Amino acid sequence: MLGGGCDLGTKAWAEHSLADEVGQSTTVVEPWLEFSLTYNRGTAFSFIPDLGDMRWIFGVMAFVVVGLVALMALRKDVDQRDRVALGAIAGGAIGNGVDRLVGEPPGVVDFVKVYLPGGGAWPTFNIADVLIGVGAAWILGRQLFSKPPPESDPDDRQPATA
Repeated sequence: MLGGGCDLGTKAWAEHSLADEVGQSTTVVEPWLEFSLTYNRGTAFSFIPDLGDMRWIFGVMAFVVVGLVALMALRKDVDQRDRVALGAIAGGAIGNGVDRLVGEPPGVVDFVKVYLPGGGAWPTFNIADVLIGVGAAWILGRQLFSKPPPESDPDDRQPATA
């Protein structure tokens, strides 16, 4: 869950460094990457542009997700790499959950803007979004492409020797 601290740290940097330029962009890598401070008052990708008072519910839900992810990670049958991915998801949920619950102005701090080669741009995002996306992609990929362990056949058991 170190990712949550990294996310909150980069958001603090963005608010400090880009505060005078809200809505303005600072080019990082021409023409693909800019930093542009925005406050997302809605859901991811602005499917719902403004949650209003519902932001508290989404903030609390983020911490419920953290609890569920922690329980999953504590299971003995979970691979260490999957634990890292679950930690990334939890860290991202913490970062965005804190923004929704205590952010001033209210909203999730977003500041990374990536332009697509064919034109247009990906919605502005933050490190928490990257953590959640990469962690979820890892878990989904492992579920889709990992071979299940072979089932043991009870008839193949070796008799116990004395």
